[in-house]
Amino acid sequence: METSQPDAREIEHRWNELANWTPKQKQALDAMYKELFVLYGGARGGGKSRWLRWALLDFLITCHFLKIPNVRVMLACETYPDLQDRQLSKIRTEFPTWLGEMRRTDVDGHAFYLTKDLSGGILTLRNLDRVEKYQSAEFAAIGVDELTKDTKATFDILRGSLRWPGIVHTPFIGATNPGGIGHRWVKDLWVDHNFTDYPELLPFAKQFKFIQSLPADNPHLTPEYWEMLNTLPTGLRKAWVLGDWDVFQGQAIPGFSKELHVLKKQIDLPNFWPRWRAVDWGFAAPFCCQWFCKDPDTQRVFVYREVYQAGLTSKQQADLILANTPTAEKINITYADPSMWTRKEMEGQVTTTADEYYRYGVPLTKGDNDRIGGKRKVDGILSNLPDGFAGLLIFPNCANLIKTLGNLAYDEHNVEDVDTNQEDHSYDTLRMGLTNVKGIYAPKKREEPDRSPLELARGMF
Repeated sequence: METSQPDAREIEHRWNELANWTPKQKQALDAMYKELFVLYGGARGGGKSRWLRWALLDFLITCHFLKIPNVRVMLACETYPDLQDRQLSKIRTEFPTWLGEMRRTDVDGHAFYLTKDLSGGILTLRNLDRVEKYQSAEFAAIGVDELTKDTKATFDILRGSLRWPGIVHTPFIGATNPGGIGHRWVKDLWVDHNFTDYPELLPFAKQFKFIQSLPADNPHLTPEYWEMLNTLPTGLRKAWVLGDWDVFQGQAIPGFSKELHVLKKQIDLPNFWPRWRAVDWGFAAPFCCQWFCKDPDTQRVFVYREVYQAGLTSKQQADLILANTPTAEKINITYADPSMWTRKEMEGQVTTTADEYYRYGVPLTKGDNDRIGGKRKVDGILSNLPDGFAGLLIFPNCANLIKTLGNLAYDEHNVEDVDTNQEDHSYDTLRMGLTNVKGIYAPKKREEPDRSPLELARGMF
């Protein structure tokens, strides 16, 4: 490549040729300069990783034309090997020498440095294995590759580093496929625009922009790659080709479906059916309580109520449970995580969280905390019974459980379990609630011809 420095007009001409944006990539680029938080992708083959590095380079060149020198931006992946595979190796071959050079320094680590004639902007390449090291850093723009592999806490730390003298608009851009431990919060914020669990971000709600890019939007894909995509199993094809955020690679509970497991509306359950509760304690993280009921004939389990809230003391949690349990309901038992029996000292007395619950009117019983066995039990109870309906049905007011089951990713180091780094409190509560469920049995013959609540609800699925 030529190494002589071109003039401003030639830079613009060369840059447009080099960037070679697809229409969707250009749409995402324009959004980056208008919105504060932009997510690009949502499927395989849309050129997501390339868009990130070229968009950040475009940002630096724009700063050059605005006469803002030495601007620093960051492009990050979850680990260094991912950074090497998806970004570093590509930058070394894609970025021409007249723009600048890749170097590694003690201050910036790996970075691409624009020439002084292009105002010396710096594209730093980082990994997010210890995101807390960026808490005091400053960047004019940040891009994260495969954002769903990161937690909401990582996003919060990074967006807190978006500041630069002389630049008012400091964007955060991400690219990702569906799936991973961050699937739920990324889907909530960018795809569904659901800020219920993120009230601190409501002031920025209109600044979240999702530009979906499908393989069909990328004219550079080869016939061989298309053949690979089109021969994938149905679930992966929906996620990777069609960009379906309800089906994704690494889904921990693939048997769950809103259509099959969530009732369209509340129904009355007989008072004589066994009822119980389950609790997962939390303070900074939400505490969760769920109410269960079982049809003694079919062994079908219903989850018919939940409470889910952070920042409550043990007394407040117990009070909330009692306030949401009508006096007419006979609750046989309340299962809880065995960790609630951990001994602690308070005001000179040794006690446990379970003791505190008992003191405030909610006696607890240790639940089964076998994570692998519990996961298998959840998978099993989601299957259909002989009458054609699932063994677990959830009332629509259990919004957190419904959302959690649909968005859980499995642990990459133990595919028999879910990844505990994600928001899984409702799932853990469900596992506790299935402590007394030993199996799914064929329904007994009814002695009376009365129709069950489920039969009356057949048209509600």
